[in-house]
Amino acid sequence: MRRFGRALADDVFTLFDEYAVRWARGEAPDAREYLARAGPASEELAELLDRFLASAPPGEPDEELATSFAAWAAGEPPLLELRVRRGVRRDELVEAIVERFGLPQAKRAKVGRYVHRLETGQLDTRGVDPGVLEAWAGVLRARLDDLLAWRPPPRAPEAGVSYLRASTLGVESADSWLSAPAEEWDEVDELFAGRK
Repeated sequence: MRRFGRALADDVFTLFDEYAVRWARGEAPDAREYLARAGPASEELAELLDRFLASAPPGEPDEELATSFAAWAAGEPPLLELRVRRGVRRDELVEAIVERFGLPQAKRAKVGRYVHRLETGQLDTRGVDPGVLEAWAGVLRARLDDLLAWRPPPRAPEAGVSYLRASTLGVESADSWLSAPAEEWDEVDELFAGRK
């Protein structure tokens, strides 16, 4: 096939076919990933994907995605909303991260403060170690891409809302998560803010 006076590489069609098959199965493939894989042929692939998506019938709405979007639109942090909806206590997230990275138990409170900041939209996911987000996704039984897709909501929730939700899920003490004594930069800081 020729387009714009030059032949399209077979790789473009292979990538397009892979994307279209995943789309047809009801997945949500990330077009950016495919465009990056296309390299110099990314413009051609972008045109194929654009035409495909413009003509493809919309899939069934994902109930969980719709709920997360509604929370985001209402100014609620989607990560917090997802955790609450799944019935997962913040302590479970903290413990999974502490175990994954072999952190001392003395660091649990600091990890908890970072978890609180991240799930309430006060901390950008781009600074977080991918292993933290993978552990998080495992505990919440959610796709990592879904977690990364959500940026902080348009307005931060009131502190009381976060406190009430945390207290209803049996968090040890909201004060232990939210009050932070002055500490030196350490491995916990590296995990949550070291990639900036």
